[in-house]
Amino acid sequence: MLLVDDDRRFCELARPLLDADFDVTVAHSARDACAVAAHANPEVAVVDLGLPDGDGIDVIASLSKIDAELPVLVLTIASSEARILAALRAGARGYLFKGDIGRLRRAVDEVRAGESPMSAGVARLVMSQLRAAPIKQPPGSEPRGSLTARELEVVDRLRNGLTYEEVGASLGVSTNTIRTYIRSVYDKLQVSTKTEAVLEALRRGWLV
Repeated sequence: MLLVDDDRRFCELARPLLDADFDVTVAHSARDACAVAAHANPEVAVVDLGLPDGDGIDVIASLSKIDAELPVLVLTIASSEARILAALRAGARGYLFKGDIGRLRRAVDEVRAGESPMSAGVARLVMSQLRAAPIKQPPGSEPRGSLTARELEVVDRLRNGLTYEEVGASLGVSTNTIRTYIRSVYDKLQVSTKTEAVLEALRRGWLV
């Protein structure tokens, strides 16, 4: 596990919650976080957004490029709408405020299982965004915005928290085939993360 936070005292509080089940590597800077991820292949990353040498959102995006399936959980005090949405769009699967540190261990299990744990305020924001966003095209007005029926099946399964391997197994195809579908979906919807793809499909009224 990779824990990215420049607050050493906070790391001392958070690490005992994780040490019993994970081999925890702590990075106190954006540079160190990316270096660790590139060589250690962590199974999950917990990332703060305020770092001394860069933006945690950029770190999340870099981690996603290093390993597209790395589960990333944000643990931060940043609560602005812009920061929350930017982190989710960069590839974060979950978003907790540091005041909810008691949920950390469970949240780590949830992001590893493909779920999206969020502090209450974050969940409300995401839901309000979905309600407020206009449907860009009426359902059925075109052939799914050029997504194929199989691509929509893949997006729907991602929405339900399945990993690439689980999606492939449920559809009877290989994980590499699922990656091909995902790349096609990203290109057609002009998005770069699974969260964005699901949100875009919801906004267009394609998922019920």
